[in-house]
Amino acid sequence: MFKAFSYTTIFTALLFSSSTFAANTVIAGSTSVSTLLEPFIDEYNKDNKPLVDLQSIGSSAGIKLLVDDTVNLAISSRELTDKEKETLSSTLIAYDAIAIVVHPDNPITELSTENIWKIYHGDIKNWKELGGTDRKISVISREIASGSRFSFEKHFGLTQEINSFTVSDISDNALVVNGTGMVKSIVSRNPYAIGYVSAGTLGDLAQLRVLKVDNVLPSQEAIMENKYSLSHPFLFVYKNQTVSKESTEFMNYIASPEATKTIQSLGYIK
Repeated sequence: MFKAFSYTTIFTALLFSSSTFAANTVIAGSTSVSTLLEPFIDEYNKDNKPLVDLQSIGSSAGIKLLVDDTVNLAISSRELTDKEKETLSSTLIAYDAIAIVVHPDNPITELSTENIWKIYHGDIKNWKELGGTDRKISVISREIASGSRFSFEKHFGLTQEINSFTVSDISDNALVVNGTGMVKSIVSRNPYAIGYVSAGTLGDLAQLRVLKVDNVLPSQEAIMENKYSLSHPFLFVYKNQTVSKESTEFMNYIASPEATKTIQSLGYIK
């Protein structure tokens, strides 16, 4: 929690020190959603003013900045909480799968839901226990502010209730990193690592192996047929009463038939 708060505080200071905030539409949040939106924003900014500025800082951090009136829109790779829904609304961009990834040299090709839970809970610590190499599993997770982590933990039941608060139940031995790109970078370099990333951001599959979960790969067809349940929404998030004309215009641009066709061609569900 401290890391996410510090990151948000620093980013807020940088925004207020920049004159661009007053002139441009600022969007902040999920790194996974940012990867999807970046090329659209580049194209949008060629023909539209004010410009759209994008900051990839994690879903919860982006939502906090929205609540604090620091940004115009937030982007999230998780559903809003009941508390957030009291003052915020959301618009669906697309659905995306969360892929479980390992190094291409790892002989493991699939894991059960139970075994993924045991790996991230700390009960399974060696690949040998799963029929792999006799080496310690390097467990990679995302930062607390990550929407992907929120969705991952919720799906696998990796949370616990302490004093009426829901907290993570992922093993303390997991390496926590910021951003989808960092997870991909570490797993692609470590033959004994495991991580989870947005399926839409996978890119070069020569550097990563996507595992089957309960014998199902995260394909568009599997998600649409509800055979692969580890998926999450990509959302625009805004304040109920104060969404700006410029923010609405950009959301409409992403919802256009042309943009929708491109999003679907990238493997997302819309």
